[in-house]
Order: sequence, then C-alpha cells, then structure tokens
Amino acid sequence: MTIGKLRTIVAAGAITVAAAGAAFAADAPPRVDTSQPTAVIYPTSSQRSGEEGTVVVRVYVASSGRPSRAAVARSSGFADLDNAAVETAMNWRYVPAIHDGDTESDGATVQVVYKLPESAPSPQK
Repeated sequence: MTIGKLRTIVAAGAITVAAAGAAFAADAPPRVDTSQPTAVIYPTSSQRSGEEGTVVVRVYVASSGRPSRAAVARSSGFADLDNAAVETAMNWRYVPAIHDGDTESDGATVQVVYKLPESAPSPQK
C-alpha cells in the first residue's frame, strides 16, 4: 500500500469517527416514558373537597429509567395533592438521561395537574 492511499484511508476513518461521535453528542435529560402510561393518583377526599392545582415534582431517575426518589418542588397548596403527586411520579416510568451516548442517572422535573372533571350541565326547568 502506498503512503498516499494510507493517508486517504486514515482521513476517511477520522471522518467516520467524528460523525459517529457527533451522533452521541446530543445529550438529553430524563423524561416520562409515555409509552407506559400510568394514571395520576387523585385522592377521593381531595376531589370531594374541590381541590385542584398543579404540583411540580423533582424526580431523580436512575439509568434504568426507574425513579429512585422524588420531592415536591412547588406545592399545589394542598398536602393531599402534593403527596399524591409524589406517589404518581414514583409510579411512572422514565426514559433515562443520555450523556455522551450513555444512559445516566439524573434529575427531572415533572408537573402533575389536578383538575376536577366538569359536571354535566343541570337540566333547565
């Protein structure tokens, strides 16, 4: 093999490696795996009391996609909704974080929204 051909092969190999490296450069935080839906826990007592709101939960997601811990980052103002949101977030499955092409443990922030179902309109008299 001549030196010219060797340089061409090495140069082509460097481009291939750089292109493959670029494919892994896209880091991504963990996110809820929507392919495995899990219902939001809405306590009956909260529904009866007319409690609604949004809870922001900080979840630490393991590289397996399973949550290992969660805590309220912003309260709804109702303790029962806050506790239910943490339980809901712990029941969800997640797509783990990607860093340099590898799955890693990382934190995610999720919102759990509680809204009472709209009642059917009352019949007019």
